[in-house]
Amino acid sequence: MNTNRYDKVVYFLETVHIPLWLIKDLCWLLTYRTLGVAVAVPTILVAIMMAVITRRDKNRFLPNVSIAFWIIANTNWMFAEFFEADFIRFYSLYPFLAGIGCFAVFVYRRQVNAPKNNQN
Repeated sequence: MNTNRYDKVVYFLETVHIPLWLIKDLCWLLTYRTLGVAVAVPTILVAIMMAVITRRDKNRFLPNVSIAFWIIANTNWMFAEFFEADFIRFYSLYPFLAGIGCFAVFVYRRQVNAPKNNQN
């Protein structure tokens, strides 16, 4: 995929992803179960698509994987509240930790690969 097309696809997915995420969380807040569940599916799919498409972009891949894990955990938590299944809410911990781990690796790699300032 050429750079111009790649940037347009990523920009489109980011543009679609943010309102989906906000609508999902708004439905959670307002306890609109049906709409919340319906919007959760494309929200997760778009987040995963963003991670897959940016897999070769070292500046975008791990943050997008982190976001996908975050949304998966967040959606699991939402389902636990919607369907009064507190026993599954605990399982949100694993994708939350995976997302934090991915982002920590990203930050570490940027720090290690950052050019050193010469302070003479």
